[in-house]
Amino acid sequence: MTTSIKRRRLVQTLSLGSAALALGISPLIAHAEPDSTLIAEAKKEGKLVVYGDLFTVQIIVKGFTAKYPGIDVTTATGDAWQIYNRFIGEQQAGRPVMDVFYQAEDTIITAGASGTLADVSYGDKGVLLPIATPAQGTTYLRGNGQLCLFAYNKQSIGSAPIPADWQDYAKPKDEWDGLVATTNPASSSATFAVIASLYQHYGPEAGGAILKGVRKTNAELVASMGVMTTKLQTGERPLDFFTNTTAATGLITQGVPVEVRVPASGAVAQFNAVAISKTAPHPNASKLFLDYALSAETQTRLAAAGAYPVRKDVAAPKGLPALTNVKLLKLDLPQALKDRDTILKWWSASTGFNTR
Repeated sequence: MTTSIKRRRLVQTLSLGSAALALGISPLIAHAEPDSTLIAEAKKEGKLVVYGDLFTVQIIVKGFTAKYPGIDVTTATGDAWQIYNRFIGEQQAGRPVMDVFYQAEDTIITAGASGTLADVSYGDKGVLLPIATPAQGTTYLRGNGQLCLFAYNKQSIGSAPIPADWQDYAKPKDEWDGLVATTNPASSSATFAVIASLYQHYGPEAGGAILKGVRKTNAELVASMGVMTTKLQTGERPLDFFTNTTAATGLITQGVPVEVRVPASGAVAQFNAVAISKTAPHPNASKLFLDYALSAETQTRLAAAGAYPVRKDVAAPKGLPALTNVKLLKLDLPQALKDRDTILKWWSASTGFNTR
């Protein structure tokens, strides 16, 4: 599937042609419509500290503060693992600051395994898609998703052929030399999801051939997904080994001639998750925020910004197929995290890139 990115819309070119109140006593249950008691207790606390992803946290907090002006929200956003380390450092020092963690799922799973997160649940589970509730544990819920898939700048790539599947990189085209950009799975959660999927789906040998092929293209290892998106936009590196749909749709209003393609073997689905610290200083405001993050209001705003919603009553981002309609590589993220060191060493040995 190939999708051409145009101003204000995405055109699918293949098909269209071009604890009561005490934390730790009981699960923190968020409700579809927060009751007046919860709102009153949250406003009495008057503060909330949210750590997480810059893009989505900004959208959610903007709506939350408009709806609940009596609650002062402080945020800390940035690289997923840096934010995770900040939270864990606070816990180890016995000085809890963070209330809510809204970040890439791999960091949330890791935090949950350390025993630092409270059990949570959502009062109206019927409105959530099955993907919103992880199979393992009860310490988080998924808040939004994105697809990781191929992307290229149609104008800058010229006549170079476009990869149709991940395995095309095992025998890279000469025309790809100097065109490809990629990112570090040690620091990027989206990249780790992709690399772990290749490891699990193809195995170390065949998957390693793909990564060795990427290096043969003289691919550039860039500092972050944001830098890679900029190089895609400018055409400096017009072929991304992969990008995500959130980054791609962010180019729409700029009229960038970018196209994305679902690899024949499948794209990779990656999620942000929402969790509450077991020692949250503002537990009621935390519950209210979790509720708001999963509300139809917020999920609609996230979808409008290009992020996949996790509610049944909110459609996929405009121009993008529903997650249930896209072929996906299977990813066992909890297992991948157990194998994290092995996967990162495999990636480094295959690409020649350093994880640091």
